[in-house]
Amino acid sequence: MNLAKLKPFAVSLLVLALAACGSGSTSAGPSESAPPATYGEFSTAFCGAFTSLIRAVGNPDAGTPSVMSKALDDAVKAHDAVAADRAAAAMIAELEAGRVQAAAAARWQPGSVAMAHMDRLLVAFEALTTAKRAVAGGASVDPQAAFEQAGGVAAWAGTLQGAASLPVPSGVSPSPCKAFSGSI
Repeated sequence: MNLAKLKPFAVSLLVLALAACGSGSTSAGPSESAPPATYGEFSTAFCGAFTSLIRAVGNPDAGTPSVMSKALDDAVKAHDAVAADRAAAAMIAELEAGRVQAAAAARWQPGSVAMAHMDRLLVAFEALTTAKRAVAGGASVDPQAAFEQAGGVAAWAGTLQGAASLPVPSGVSPSPCKAFSGSI
């Protein structure tokens, strides 16, 4: 059996398996002793999570890339695995920072479901990023399929629906999140 012919297939399977699992890390959940978050704390942390998403990948709704995702896309087009590794590492670090913020926001009970979706969305973008990194190295994987297999489409819909239906406590004026308008 020719091992050289099996290598691309094995690499593709490994990348798909890793991409489907995201980064392999779990959200840092709130500690048992952490008090429930206030709406203000939720709002700040949710904005932080969404800002990390926009910084890492751009605006998924508008299809506009971020500086980081454009760097990864350019590296993939150039088949520059070193540049792709660097860009993907920066993106994944930003997505992980967003997951920490989503976990903090989830402490406010009315926002916990929306933040569970946000966490899954960030993990799905990690899967997409990992798959793109692999493509730059010569693997034959579909980054969009990795995103979808990680539940990204449903997580995006759940995040948007959950955020749109969040109750604002009486007497509180929500502060706008600059990331929602793309001005970060």
